[in-house]
Amino acid sequence: MIRVATAPMNWNSDDLPDLRPFVPIDQVLDEMVQAGYEGTEYGTGLPSNPAELMPLLARYGLALASNFCWVALEDCRNHEGEIGKALAIARTLSAMRVSELILGLRGSPERIALAGRVPSDGTASLSEAQWTSVRKGIHALAAACEPLGVRLAVHPHAGSYVETREELDRLLRCTDARALGLCVDAGHLVYGGADPVDIVRTFGSRVRYVHIKDVNPEVLAECQAHGIGFLDALRRYIFCGLGKGSVDLHGFVEGLRQAAFSGWMVIEEDTSPDRPLVAARRNRRYLKETFGI
Repeated sequence: MIRVATAPMNWNSDDLPDLRPFVPIDQVLDEMVQAGYEGTEYGTGLPSNPAELMPLLARYGLALASNFCWVALEDCRNHEGEIGKALAIARTLSAMRVSELILGLRGSPERIALAGRVPSDGTASLSEAQWTSVRKGIHALAAACEPLGVRLAVHPHAGSYVETREELDRLLRCTDARALGLCVDAGHLVYGGADPVDIVRTFGSRVRYVHIKDVNPEVLAECQAHGIGFLDALRRYIFCGLGKGSVDLHGFVEGLRQAAFSGWMVIEEDTSPDRPLVAARRNRRYLKETFGI
């Protein structure tokens, strides 16, 4: 069964907090319900204490889908702090009866600026020693989360150290499938030069969570041609409404069905020229009318 959620970042961008006037969290949740969603990711405005979060979401009949967490694991000296930070989030998820923690491998400022243009020769990627550190950190975090009933899923993300197909392949090859699953984000995969349909076909058994979004090909081409970084790409609305961009959403959804995916599908547009409620309704309607989800 696929359940459909959205995220507060579609109202209040964590990446670009000055993009539009701040929307109070009660209005965000009310508009999620108006637009037809049954769940939300954790995001700006939501309390971190389960004792506050649970009744707030219950008031609107919404479930918590998961929480995205940036981690920097490429240096073993940082593992204790980074694992501790992620584990604190995992404890909240466990209390909320959520089984997936979504990880992003935080990139450097240089990698963020290179989003969509990462050299294929590996010169901007992690070194062998750094990949070893990442693998150890992920396995340690997975072991700490296991008693909580929380599993890990990596999110290939523009500007992170897992953006390209090669980097995702490397990470999934060097980690145990029981320790690390995959959050497929159709938009970020295309941004990084990968084919989300092929990713789902290849790694379907590791898919634990889905971000469905679309990409404006003209904006992507402009950013690649002129060296425009990820944050400025968001200001140019790199992610567009579902069905309006270059992502093969039909192949993507069919691939998920072939893989017997069951879990949360989170609709994201990140930044939009439309009002958040308008975009939320439009994307939810597209998913339902096009795929019956």
